[in-house]
Amino acid sequence: MPFSLLMPSYNQARFITEAVDSVLAQEDPDWELWILDNSTDETPQVMASYQDPRIHFVHEPARMDPGTCLNWMLERAQGEHFSYIHTDNRLLPSFVGAHRKALAAHPLALAVCDYWEITEAGQRRKIRRRPEPFPLRRLFSVDTIGVPFAATTALARRLGGFSTSDLADDVLFVLRADPLGPRVHIHQPQMEYRVHGASRFLSSGLGRVQRAILRSIVQAYRERSSHAGALPDPFLGADIRARQHVARASRMALVRAGRILAGTKPSAQLWVQGTGPDSFWLAWGCFQLDRPVAGFVDEAAGALLGLPVRTSVPGLGTLLRPRARRGFAEALAWLMRGLPLLDHRLKRLPGDVMCGLLVPYLVSEPGPEPILVRGEGAMAAYLAYGAASLAGLPVAGILATAGSPAAPSWPPRRSAAGASGSSVWVVPGGSGPGRLWHTP
Repeated sequence: MPFSLLMPSYNQARFITEAVDSVLAQEDPDWELWILDNSTDETPQVMASYQDPRIHFVHEPARMDPGTCLNWMLERAQGEHFSYIHTDNRLLPSFVGAHRKALAAHPLALAVCDYWEITEAGQRRKIRRRPEPFPLRRLFSVDTIGVPFAATTALARRLGGFSTSDLADDVLFVLRADPLGPRVHIHQPQMEYRVHGASRFLSSGLGRVQRAILRSIVQAYRERSSHAGALPDPFLGADIRARQHVARASRMALVRAGRILAGTKPSAQLWVQGTGPDSFWLAWGCFQLDRPVAGFVDEAAGALLGLPVRTSVPGLGTLLRPRARRGFAEALAWLMRGLPLLDHRLKRLPGDVMCGLLVPYLVSEPGPEPILVRGEGAMAAYLAYGAASLAGLPVAGILATAGSPAAPSWPPRRSAAGASGSSVWVVPGGSGPGRLWHTP
Protein backbone atom coordinates (compact mmCIF):
# COMPACT_ATOMS: atom_id res chain seq x y z
CA MET A 1 0.00 0.00 0.00
CA PRO A 2 1.24 3.55 -0.66
CA PHE A 3 2.78 5.63 2.12
CA SER A 4 0.53 8.71 2.48
CA LEU A 5 2.23 12.10 2.73
CA LEU A 6 -0.16 14.82 3.93
CA MET A 7 0.68 18.45 3.27
CA PRO A 8 -1.61 21.31 4.37
CA SER A 9 -0.67 24.31 2.24
CA TYR A 10 -1.01 28.04 2.80
CA ASN A 11 0.97 30.72 0.93
CA GLN A 12 4.29 28.90 0.61
CA ALA A 13 4.63 29.06 -3.18
CA ARG A 14 8.30 29.95 -2.97
CA PHE A 15 9.10 26.74 -1.04
CA ILE A 16 6.55 24.17 -2.20
CA THR A 17 8.53 23.20 -5.31
CA GLU A 18 11.44 22.06 -3.14
CA ALA A 19 9.06 20.13 -0.88
CA VAL A 20 7.34 18.33 -3.75
CA ASP A 21 10.61 17.63 -5.57
CA SER A 22 11.96 16.02 -2.40
CA VAL A 23 8.94 13.68 -2.43
CA LEU A 24 9.56 12.79 -6.07
CA ALA A 25 13.16 11.90 -5.15
CA GLN A 26 12.15 9.21 -2.63
CA GLU A 27 14.05 5.93 -2.89
CA ASP A 28 10.83 4.10 -2.00
CA PRO A 29 8.51 5.06 -4.89
CA ASP A 30 5.32 3.63 -3.36
CA TRP A 31 3.85 6.84 -1.96
CA GLU A 32 0.94 9.23 -2.50
CA LEU A 33 1.10 12.96 -1.83
CA TRP A 34 -2.02 14.82 -0.77
CA ILE A 35 -1.92 18.63 -0.75
CA LEU A 36 -4.93 20.60 0.46
CA ASP A 37 -4.21 24.21 -0.43
CA ASN A 38 -5.89 27.34 0.95
CA SER A 39 -3.36 29.75 -0.55
CA THR A 40 -3.99 33.20 -1.94
CA ASP A 41 -0.59 33.25 -3.68
CA GLU A 42 0.51 31.48 -6.88
CA THR A 43 0.69 27.98 -5.34
CA PRO A 44 -1.97 26.55 -7.72
CA GLN A 45 0.00 27.82 -10.72
CA VAL A 46 3.22 26.29 -9.36
CA MET A 47 1.53 22.95 -8.77
CA ALA A 48 -0.02 22.90 -12.27
CA SER A 49 3.37 21.85 -13.68
CA TYR A 50 3.29 18.51 -11.81
CA GLN A 51 1.61 15.65 -13.68
CA ASP A 52 2.64 12.67 -11.54
CA PRO A 53 -0.55 10.65 -10.80
CA ARG A 54 0.67 10.02 -7.22
CA ILE A 55 0.23 13.75 -6.46
CA HIS A 56 -3.28 14.82 -5.44
CA PHE A 57 -3.51 18.62 -5.31
CA VAL A 58 -6.77 20.24 -4.23
CA HIS A 59 -7.21 24.00 -3.97
CA GLU A 60 -9.87 25.19 -1.52
CA PRO A 61 -10.01 29.02 -1.33
CA ALA A 62 -11.62 29.11 2.13
CA ARG A 63 -8.97 29.15 4.88
CA MET A 64 -8.99 26.00 7.02
CA ASP A 65 -7.01 25.16 10.13
CA PRO A 66 -4.29 22.51 9.68
CA GLY A 67 -6.17 19.92 11.74
CA THR A 68 -9.22 20.14 9.47
CA CYS A 69 -6.97 19.87 6.38
CA LEU A 70 -5.23 16.80 7.79
CA ASN A 71 -8.50 15.07 8.65
CA TRP A 72 -9.86 15.78 5.15
CA MET A 73 -6.76 14.22 3.59
CA LEU A 74 -6.74 11.27 5.99
CA GLU A 75 -10.28 10.40 4.92
CA ARG A 76 -9.10 10.10 1.31
CA ALA A 77 -5.62 8.64 1.79
CA GLN A 78 -5.11 5.00 0.81
CA GLY A 79 -2.02 4.13 2.85
CA GLU A 80 -1.74 2.30 6.16
CA HIS A 81 1.04 4.72 7.14
CA PHE A 82 1.12 8.52 6.86
CA SER A 83 3.29 11.49 7.68
CA TYR A 84 2.34 15.11 8.34
CA ILE A 85 4.77 17.33 6.42
CA HIS A 86 5.05 21.05 5.83
CA THR A 87 5.28 22.83 2.49
CA ASP A 88 8.50 24.62 3.48
CA ASN A 89 10.45 21.49 4.50
CA ARG A 90 12.36 18.95 2.41
CA LEU A 91 12.36 15.18 2.83
CA LEU A 92 15.61 13.29 2.48
CA PRO A 93 15.45 10.46 -0.10
CA SER A 94 15.23 7.72 2.58
CA PHE A 95 12.29 9.34 4.46
CA VAL A 96 9.45 7.11 3.21
CA GLY A 97 11.43 3.87 3.38
CA ALA A 98 12.81 4.52 6.86
CA HIS A 99 9.43 5.48 8.31
CA ARG A 100 7.61 2.59 6.63
CA LYS A 101 10.09 0.17 8.22
CA ALA A 102 9.80 1.84 11.64
CA LEU A 103 5.99 1.78 11.64
CA ALA A 104 5.84 -1.90 10.70
CA ALA A 105 6.69 -2.73 14.33
CA HIS A 106 3.16 -2.14 15.68
CA PRO A 107 -0.33 -1.35 14.28
CA LEU A 108 -0.55 1.77 16.50
CA ALA A 109 3.07 2.92 16.20
CA LEU A 110 4.33 6.48 15.89
CA ALA A 111 7.80 7.20 14.50
CA VAL A 112 10.00 10.25 15.00
CA CYS A 113 13.28 11.04 13.30
CA ASP A 114 16.26 13.30 13.76
CA TYR A 115 16.41 16.14 11.25
CA TRP A 116 18.52 18.92 9.82
CA GLU A 117 17.61 22.51 10.66
CA ILE A 118 18.08 24.67 7.57
CA THR A 119 18.02 28.41 6.91
CA GLU A 120 15.46 30.23 4.80
CA ALA A 121 17.84 29.88 1.86
CA GLY A 122 18.03 26.11 2.40
CA GLN A 123 21.51 25.89 3.96
CA ARG A 124 22.04 23.29 6.67
CA ARG A 125 22.79 24.68 10.13
CA LYS A 126 22.67 21.82 12.67
CA ILE A 127 21.26 18.38 13.29
CA ARG A 128 18.40 18.24 15.78
CA ARG A 129 18.64 14.90 17.57
CA ARG A 130 15.80 13.45 19.62
CA PRO A 131 16.77 12.02 23.03
CA GLU A 132 16.70 8.24 23.31
CA PRO A 133 14.60 7.40 25.17
CA PHE A 134 12.55 10.60 25.00
CA PRO A 135 11.88 11.58 28.66
CA LEU A 136 8.20 11.52 29.61
CA ARG A 137 8.46 14.81 31.49
CA ARG A 138 9.97 16.47 28.38
CA LEU A 139 7.20 15.00 26.23
CA PHE A 140 4.73 16.88 28.46
CA SER A 141 6.58 20.18 28.12
CA VAL A 142 6.87 23.02 25.61
CA ASP A 143 10.02 21.25 24.36
CA THR A 144 7.97 18.29 23.17
CA ILE A 145 7.55 16.29 19.95
CA GLY A 146 5.82 17.70 16.90
CA VAL A 147 6.51 17.58 13.18
CA PRO A 148 8.36 15.68 11.78
CA PHE A 149 6.64 12.43 12.71
CA ALA A 150 4.80 9.58 11.01
CA ALA A 151 2.13 7.20 12.28
CA THR A 152 -0.20 4.45 11.24
CA THR A 153 -3.60 5.45 9.89
CA ALA A 154 -5.07 2.97 12.40
CA LEU A 155 -3.64 5.17 15.17
CA ALA A 156 -5.18 8.27 13.59
CA ARG A 157 -8.58 6.56 13.48
CA ARG A 158 -8.20 5.44 17.11
CA LEU A 159 -7.55 9.05 18.16
CA GLY A 160 -10.35 10.48 16.02
CA GLY A 161 -7.88 12.34 13.83
CA PHE A 162 -6.30 15.71 14.54
CA SER A 163 -7.58 18.55 16.68
CA THR A 164 -9.40 21.17 14.60
CA SER A 165 -9.27 23.95 17.17
CA ASP A 166 -5.66 24.18 18.27
CA LEU A 167 -2.51 25.67 16.81
CA ALA A 168 -0.56 22.76 18.34
CA ASP A 169 -2.51 20.05 16.50
CA ASP A 170 0.62 17.95 15.89
CA VAL A 171 1.68 18.12 19.55
CA LEU A 172 -1.73 17.03 20.83
CA PHE A 173 -1.73 14.08 18.41
CA VAL A 174 1.64 12.84 19.71
CA LEU A 175 0.68 13.32 23.37
CA ARG A 176 -2.60 11.46 23.00
CA ALA A 177 -0.87 8.67 21.07
CA ASP A 178 1.71 8.05 23.80
CA PRO A 179 -0.24 5.44 25.82
CA LEU A 180 -1.51 3.51 22.78
CA GLY A 181 1.56 2.19 21.00
CA PRO A 182 5.36 2.40 20.77
CA ARG A 183 7.21 5.55 19.78
CA VAL A 184 10.00 4.48 17.41
CA HIS A 185 13.07 6.70 17.06
CA ILE A 186 14.87 6.84 13.70
CA HIS A 187 18.36 8.03 14.60
CA GLN A 188 19.43 9.26 11.16
CA PRO A 189 18.16 12.65 9.92
CA GLN A 190 15.30 12.13 7.46
CA MET A 191 14.13 15.70 6.87
CA GLU A 192 15.40 19.25 6.44
CA TYR A 193 13.31 21.56 8.62
CA ARG A 194 13.31 25.16 7.43
CA VAL A 195 13.32 27.99 10.00
CA HIS A 196 12.14 31.32 8.58
CA GLY A 197 10.00 34.29 9.55
CA ALA A 198 6.96 33.21 7.54
CA SER A 199 6.78 29.71 9.04
CA ARG A 200 3.66 28.90 11.05
CA PHE A 201 5.73 28.57 14.22
CA LEU A 202 7.47 31.95 14.02
CA SER A 203 4.74 33.95 12.27
CA SER A 204 2.25 32.91 14.97
CA GLY A 205 4.57 34.24 17.68
CA LEU A 206 6.58 32.13 20.12
CA GLY A 207 4.33 33.03 23.07
CA ARG A 208 1.13 32.06 21.22
CA VAL A 209 2.63 28.76 20.08
CA GLN A 210 3.89 27.89 23.57
CA ARG A 211 0.47 28.67 25.08
CA ALA A 212 -1.14 26.41 22.46
CA ILE A 213 1.30 23.61 23.37
CA LEU A 214 0.48 24.10 27.06
CA ARG A 215 -3.26 23.81 26.33
CA SER A 216 -2.58 20.58 24.45
CA ILE A 217 -0.55 19.26 27.39
CA VAL A 218 -3.38 20.04 29.82
CA GLN A 219 -5.93 18.30 27.59
CA ALA A 220 -3.76 15.22 27.08
CA TYR A 221 -2.90 15.10 30.79
CA ARG A 222 -6.58 15.13 31.75
CA GLU A 223 -7.17 12.17 29.42
CA ARG A 224 -4.09 10.38 30.72
CA SER A 225 -5.15 10.92 34.33
CA SER A 226 -8.40 9.04 33.68
CA HIS A 227 -6.23 5.89 33.54
CA ALA A 228 -5.16 6.43 37.17
CA GLY A 229 -2.42 4.02 38.18
CA ALA A 230 -2.14 2.46 34.73
CA LEU A 231 0.23 5.07 33.26
CA PRO A 232 3.25 6.85 34.72
CA ASP A 233 2.61 10.45 35.76
CA PRO A 234 4.87 12.85 33.81
CA PHE A 235 4.70 15.41 36.63
CA LEU A 236 5.61 13.15 39.52
CA GLY A 237 8.24 15.05 41.51
CA ALA A 238 7.85 18.18 39.39
CA ASP A 239 7.33 20.31 42.51
CA ILE A 240 10.72 19.21 43.85
CA ARG A 241 12.43 19.92 40.53
CA ALA A 242 10.81 23.36 40.41
CA ARG A 243 12.05 24.25 43.90
CA GLN A 244 15.57 23.09 43.02
CA HIS A 245 15.53 25.05 39.76
CA VAL A 246 14.26 28.24 41.39
CA ALA A 247 16.73 27.99 44.27
CA ARG A 248 19.68 28.01 41.89
CA ALA A 249 18.25 30.43 39.32
CA SER A 250 17.38 33.01 41.98
CA ARG A 251 20.89 32.92 43.45
CA MET A 252 22.38 33.31 39.98
CA ALA A 253 19.98 36.18 39.26
CA LEU A 254 21.12 38.07 42.35
CA VAL A 255 24.75 37.82 41.25
CA ARG A 256 23.94 39.01 37.74
CA ALA A 257 21.70 41.86 38.93
CA GLY A 258 24.34 43.04 41.39
CA ARG A 259 27.06 43.14 38.76
CA ILE A 260 24.83 44.97 36.24
CA LEU A 261 23.57 47.48 38.79
CA ALA A 262 27.14 48.30 39.85
CA GLY A 263 27.55 50.07 36.53
CA THR A 264 24.42 52.26 36.83
CA LYS A 265 23.74 55.50 38.67
CA PRO A 266 21.71 55.09 41.88
CA SER A 267 19.18 57.62 40.57
CA ALA A 268 18.75 55.99 37.15
CA GLN A 269 15.29 54.90 36.00
CA LEU A 270 15.83 51.26 35.10
CA TRP A 271 14.19 49.35 32.24
CA VAL A 272 14.89 45.72 31.40
CA GLN A 273 15.27 44.59 27.78
CA GLY A 274 12.86 41.80 26.78
CA THR A 275 10.20 39.87 28.68
CA GLY A 276 11.72 36.38 28.55
CA PRO A 277 12.89 34.31 31.53
CA ASP A 278 16.28 36.03 31.75
CA SER A 279 14.54 39.42 31.76
CA PHE A 280 12.18 38.26 34.50
CA TRP A 281 15.07 37.08 36.66
CA LEU A 282 17.02 40.33 36.15
CA ALA A 283 13.99 42.42 37.15
CA TRP A 284 13.34 40.21 40.17
CA GLY A 285 16.99 40.48 41.23
CA CYS A 286 16.92 44.28 40.96
CA PHE A 287 13.91 44.44 43.27
CA GLN A 288 15.62 42.18 45.79
CA LEU A 289 18.60 44.56 45.81
CA ASP A 290 16.32 47.57 46.42
CA ARG A 291 16.77 48.90 42.86
CA PRO A 292 13.24 48.48 41.45
CA VAL A 293 12.85 48.60 37.68
CA ALA A 294 10.25 50.82 36.00
CA GLY A 295 9.27 48.28 33.33
CA PHE A 296 10.34 46.27 30.31
CA VAL A 297 11.20 47.10 26.70
CA ASP A 298 10.03 44.64 24.02
CA GLU A 299 8.62 44.49 20.48
CA ALA A 300 4.98 44.74 21.62
CA ALA A 301 3.67 47.11 24.28
CA GLY A 302 1.61 45.78 27.18
CA ALA A 303 2.19 44.83 30.79
CA LEU A 304 3.92 42.08 32.74
CA LEU A 305 2.95 41.40 36.35
CA GLY A 306 2.00 45.00 37.04
CA LEU A 307 4.91 46.63 35.20
CA PRO A 308 4.53 48.34 31.81
CA VAL A 309 6.08 46.93 28.65
CA ARG A 310 7.14 49.66 26.20
CA THR A 311 8.54 49.44 22.71
CA SER A 312 11.40 51.84 23.53
CA VAL A 313 13.12 53.23 26.60
CA PRO A 314 11.16 56.26 27.81
CA GLY A 315 12.96 59.55 28.32
CA LEU A 316 16.31 59.30 30.05
CA GLY A 317 15.77 55.73 31.27
CA THR A 318 18.64 53.25 31.49
CA LEU A 319 18.27 49.95 29.63
CA LEU A 320 19.54 46.81 31.36
CA ARG A 321 20.41 43.99 28.96
CA PRO A 322 20.22 40.51 30.51
CA ARG A 323 21.88 38.77 27.56
CA ALA A 324 24.87 41.09 27.10
CA ARG A 325 28.15 39.19 27.19
CA ARG A 326 29.07 38.88 30.87
CA GLY A 327 32.38 37.10 30.59
CA PHE A 328 34.49 35.03 32.94
CA ALA A 329 34.02 37.26 36.00
CA GLU A 330 30.31 36.45 36.30
CA ALA A 331 30.92 32.73 35.81
CA LEU A 332 33.64 32.84 38.46
CA ALA A 333 31.28 34.60 40.88
CA TRP A 334 28.73 31.83 40.35
CA LEU A 335 31.37 29.11 40.73
CA MET A 336 32.57 30.55 44.04
CA ARG A 337 29.01 30.24 45.34
CA GLY A 338 28.65 26.64 44.20
CA LEU A 339 26.49 27.56 41.21
CA PRO A 340 26.67 26.45 37.55
CA LEU A 341 29.04 28.26 35.20
CA LEU A 342 26.47 28.65 32.41
CA ASP A 343 23.28 30.74 32.53
CA HIS A 344 20.84 28.19 31.03
CA ARG A 345 18.67 28.37 34.16
CA LEU A 346 18.14 32.08 33.56
CA LYS A 347 17.65 32.00 29.79
CA ARG A 348 15.11 29.17 29.62
CA LEU A 349 11.95 28.40 31.53
CA PRO A 350 12.98 25.46 31.21
CA GLY A 351 10.03 23.81 29.52
CA ASP A 352 9.69 20.70 31.66
CA VAL A 353 10.08 22.60 34.93
CA MET A 354 7.55 25.31 34.13
CA CYS A 355 4.98 22.96 32.59
CA GLY A 356 5.39 20.61 35.54
CA LEU A 357 4.73 23.55 37.82
CA LEU A 358 1.69 24.93 35.96
CA VAL A 359 -0.24 21.92 34.68
CA PRO A 360 -1.36 20.53 38.07
CA TYR A 361 -3.00 23.92 38.74
CA LEU A 362 -4.54 24.06 35.26
CA VAL A 363 -6.14 20.60 35.10
CA SER A 364 -9.06 22.00 37.08
CA GLU A 365 -10.26 24.61 34.59
CA PRO A 366 -9.32 28.12 35.80
CA GLY A 367 -12.07 30.69 35.78
CA PRO A 368 -11.90 34.18 34.29
CA GLU A 369 -10.87 35.76 37.61
CA PRO A 370 -7.29 37.00 38.13
CA ILE A 371 -4.79 34.76 39.91
CA LEU A 372 -3.16 35.57 43.24
CA VAL A 373 -0.16 33.50 44.28
CA ARG A 374 0.04 32.61 47.96
CA GLY A 375 3.68 32.32 48.98
CA GLU A 376 6.94 34.16 49.46
CA GLY A 377 10.23 34.68 47.70
CA ALA A 378 11.47 33.56 44.33
CA MET A 379 9.12 30.58 44.00
CA ALA A 380 6.02 32.76 44.30
CA ALA A 381 7.42 35.20 41.74
CA TYR A 382 8.40 32.40 39.34
CA LEU A 383 4.94 30.81 39.55
CA ALA A 384 3.32 34.18 38.89
CA TYR A 385 5.60 34.76 35.89
CA GLY A 386 4.80 31.34 34.43
CA ALA A 387 1.04 31.83 34.85
CA ALA A 388 1.25 35.20 33.08
CA SER A 389 3.80 34.49 30.33
CA LEU A 390 3.27 30.83 29.46
CA ALA A 391 -0.34 30.21 30.49
CA GLY A 392 -1.45 33.71 29.43
CA LEU A 393 -3.55 34.17 32.57
CA PRO A 394 -4.26 37.47 34.37
CA VAL A 395 -2.11 37.61 37.49
CA ALA A 396 -2.98 40.15 40.19
CA GLY A 397 0.16 39.57 42.23
CA ILE A 398 1.39 37.88 45.41
CA LEU A 399 -0.95 37.38 48.35
CA ALA A 400 0.83 38.99 51.27
CA THR A 401 1.25 37.06 54.50
CA ALA A 402 1.74 38.33 58.03
CA GLY A 403 5.20 39.81 58.44
CA SER A 404 5.81 40.44 54.75
CA PRO A 405 8.58 43.03 54.27
CA ALA A 406 7.47 46.57 53.54
CA ALA A 407 10.14 47.18 50.89
CA PRO A 408 9.03 47.53 47.24
CA SER A 409 8.33 44.09 45.80
CA TRP A 410 7.64 42.55 42.45
CA PRO A 411 5.26 41.02 41.56
CA PRO A 412 3.14 43.40 43.65
CA ARG A 413 1.77 42.23 46.99
CA ARG A 414 -1.94 42.23 47.66
CA SER A 415 -3.61 42.06 51.06
CA ALA A 416 -5.94 39.23 52.02
CA ALA A 417 -8.78 41.74 51.91
CA GLY A 418 -8.09 42.18 48.20
CA ALA A 419 -8.28 38.47 47.41
CA SER A 420 -12.03 38.55 46.79
CA GLY A 421 -12.84 37.61 43.20
CA SER A 422 -9.43 36.03 42.63
CA SER A 423 -8.27 32.44 42.28
CA VAL A 424 -5.53 31.75 44.82
CA TRP A 425 -2.68 29.40 43.85
CA VAL A 426 -0.60 28.15 46.77
CA VAL A 427 3.07 27.61 45.90
CA PRO A 428 4.22 23.96 45.94
CA GLY A 429 4.89 22.92 49.50
CA GLY A 430 2.86 25.81 50.90
CA SER A 431 -0.41 25.69 52.80
CA GLY A 432 -3.51 27.73 53.39
CA PRO A 433 -6.76 28.30 51.53
CA GLY A 434 -6.47 28.20 47.76
CA ARG A 435 -5.61 25.79 44.97
CA LEU A 436 -2.86 23.42 46.11
CA TRP A 437 -0.26 21.98 43.75
CA HIS A 438 -0.92 18.25 43.33
CA THR A 439 -1.08 15.60 40.64
CA PRO A 440 -4.38 13.75 40.26
